[in-house]
Amino acid sequence: MKNRVFILLFVLLGLIAVVFAQEDDSGDDDTINDNMPDSTDTEVAPSTPSTPSTPSTPATPTDDTTSTTPIESDTPSSTSSETPIASSQPTVPVNKTVNPLVCTALHKLYTSLNGNNWIVRTGWDSTDMNTCCTWYNVHCNSIGQVLKVVLAHNNLVGQLPDSFDQLPDLQTIDMSYNNISGSVPTSIGSLPRLKSINFDVNLLSGSLPSGLSAPVNLTTIGTIPDSWASMRSIESIYLSNNNLTGPFPNIITQFVTVKSLYLDNNAFNGFLPSNLGDASALVQLNLKDNHLLGNIPSSIGNITGLQSLIMSHQMLNGTIPDEVFNILGLQVLDLSNNRFTGPISPKLGQLVNVQKLNLGHNGLTGPIPNEIGQLTKLQSLNLNYNALNGQFPSTLAPAALGYCYMTPNQFQSCPGPEVVNNPESLAFQCSVDCIVKTKTKGAASHLDSPLSALFLIIMATLITM
Repeated sequence: MKNRVFILLFVLLGLIAVVFAQEDDSGDDDTINDNMPDSTDTEVAPSTPSTPSTPSTPATPTDDTTSTTPIESDTPSSTSSETPIASSQPTVPVNKTVNPLVCTALHKLYTSLNGNNWIVRTGWDSTDMNTCCTWYNVHCNSIGQVLKVVLAHNNLVGQLPDSFDQLPDLQTIDMSYNNISGSVPTSIGSLPRLKSINFDVNLLSGSLPSGLSAPVNLTTIGTIPDSWASMRSIESIYLSNNNLTGPFPNIITQFVTVKSLYLDNNAFNGFLPSNLGDASALVQLNLKDNHLLGNIPSSIGNITGLQSLIMSHQMLNGTIPDEVFNILGLQVLDLSNNRFTGPISPKLGQLVNVQKLNLGHNGLTGPIPNEIGQLTKLQSLNLNYNALNGQFPSTLAPAALGYCYMTPNQFQSCPGPEVVNNPESLAFQCSVDCIVKTKTKGAASHLDSPLSALFLIIMATLITM
């Protein structure tokens, strides 16, 4: 009798060891993969710097340089380096002379803006008023007409002289990142060929000249004057990172030739005009970080050439209109940090050229449409901090994708482990926060196996012996 009891106890201990060994071996197959990297809240486009970049200058047949404004970033690129280079001189024959009135007007800039303390002032202290095309960063054409003056980052201090009307051929002036004070002189508004001026990051005050017929980027207070609607040759407006206030300037809908409009980081408020789409020539539109309310008007779909649309950090609400997804040339779409709700339209898949997509920090719901797999050029994807749910798509990640944040959201399920653990899948690259066939481990779960039933039979036998 005792021998049989010892044998049964030995068998019982062996069975218990087998049960726990099997449970431990299966644990790694059913748990969530916790080795995914944690995400952080990072914007699509580079974060807005404390000081804005300066705009590129549109190229013209008579200009001596060619540049384009990139569509990828939030702010236009700079036309000048932060460290002035003395050897950067225009290619003009030395024997060409310039109208002395032009050189005299330029020399007034030197004397009014503390020229003796400029970082680079080669030629500007000359007394020869016929050779200013050889002065530092004065750009002329082959017949001695002054087309461009670039003095950014050069320690200019003081007030601008009111002598710009003596520079009739001037197309571009850049005096950004200096310490120029006072107001913008009215004579700037009389330049017939002016296309771009940049006084960004200075100490200017007052209002913009109402007669101004060119894009402006400066630190000032006020809004866009209605008189600017008469400008028919203007192509670019850069007013980023200023203190512009008041209702959204509806006058921009009358800018039928404007291709680049940067009004980001100001204090505009109110609603977007319902006829925003009348500005049909726009290629780049950046309204980031203002105080705008309401919906995105459906007329935005009329801006068919739009390549970059940035309206983040506002109080815009409602659903994202399908018309946005009809702009097939979009390469940058950033509507993050707003109050948009509702589902993401399956028409998202039509944006086959989009490279940066940021819809994070909203209240979007519903599943991510499977059509997201059609965005083969996507490089950066942010859908984090929403209430997206349902099953996460099984699609592979675009080959160019290098940046993706999806958490937090409310996905109820993910594809199987063969997809989630595939480094080429969207689920893997976005580190989704959903459950992959997870079983709860606990003492009560041991009762579900066949070995647990056998354990109960043996225990009953021992009790009856």
